[in-house]
Amino acid sequence: MKIGFVLNHYDLHQVPHIVPYAFEMSRDYDDCEVIIFSSSQAEEEFARKIGHGYPDHKVTFKLFRVPPLISVVDPLLSKVVFARKKAVLKANLDELTKLDVLVVPEMTSLALQKLPEMKNVKLVFTGHGAGDNREFGSFNERIGKFDLCLMPGRKYADGLREVGFLPDDRYAIAGYPKFEAVKHLSSTKRKLFKNDKPVVVYNPHHLPNYTSWASMGEQVLDYFYDNDDYNLIFCPHVLLFRRSLTKGARFPKKYKNTPNVIIDTGSRNSVDMTYLRSADIYIGDVSSQIYEFLEEPRPCVFLNAHKVEWQNDPSYLQWRFGELIDDATDLGPALARASETHGEYAGFQKECFEHTFAVSKRTAGSRGAEIIAEFARSGTVADKWL
Repeated sequence: MKIGFVLNHYDLHQVPHIVPYAFEMSRDYDDCEVIIFSSSQAEEEFARKIGHGYPDHKVTFKLFRVPPLISVVDPLLSKVVFARKKAVLKANLDELTKLDVLVVPEMTSLALQKLPEMKNVKLVFTGHGAGDNREFGSFNERIGKFDLCLMPGRKYADGLREVGFLPDDRYAIAGYPKFEAVKHLSSTKRKLFKNDKPVVVYNPHHLPNYTSWASMGEQVLDYFYDNDDYNLIFCPHVLLFRRSLTKGARFPKKYKNTPNVIIDTGSRNSVDMTYLRSADIYIGDVSSQIYEFLEEPRPCVFLNAHKVEWQNDPSYLQWRFGELIDDATDLGPALARASETHGEYAGFQKECFEHTFAVSKRTAGSRGAEIIAEFARSGTVADKWL
């Protein structure tokens, strides 16, 4: 069998959510030829780095052909829309039609189902995050159109099934492979500043209706710019500034040379959990990265930038993990209280983390590899994965 794994976003944040399945499958299933397709050299290099944590893997790497015109216009076009992804898929259709199974971390590839040439290729979705918000991300009615969806845990599986988005025979619970993917890259807390002051990570989302950046972001940065009692890592969602024309996000230059502030709008460190594992306190709005931060329960402060009536909305469950403020002038006192009051929130953080991510003695990558291999052979999912 020929199993393809696609990296087709140019940015790196989707890579660790999918490649562990490929590496484990190539080691454990001799009847599976495993290929990782990448649409950029950077994606392939990151995948290869992760592959170092899977000795003796037998994955083949292939770079997709990118149409020359797309390569020229994408730097500007990507500030508005990612037309590049569909163009790349279309340009490499001859490779994709040779597969038995195509594994993808995002929904753009769902368009391939409509093509007659792809009728014999099973399409498997891995997702690339585990947040609460039900209006974007993987909590989407299109998810049930994939032949199989790998879920990180019960939260997504049960929530999607409750609203009828996920048929009973089209999902399996694998776990969250990103944790193991980056383990050998950022397994310990790194000292990123020359002092021992508390490290705060600020991680705003990118969507205009949810991000705290537009109305509160500069005030948050100003607090650390004027106050060196803390160190700050500013690492927003990688799309916040990449799609600047549609999101209206511009980054002020004045913050770029502040000794107690690290600015990272999209490097590998911003997606491989280096910053999340190195911070003492989290500031955010609705990013799914809060759940990655809670791999180790720690203090949090949340920003209600849109004055949302959130109390009975499951999309804002994470706002119960720490103090919530709706005015940036309250940030200083909230940070001062965060560590002292963490005990009030730690138990709930742990409970929600365990509901979000399935954890077992086997890694998520190994579980997912077996699920995909079984599905490739039989077209079904065993009850033990549900």
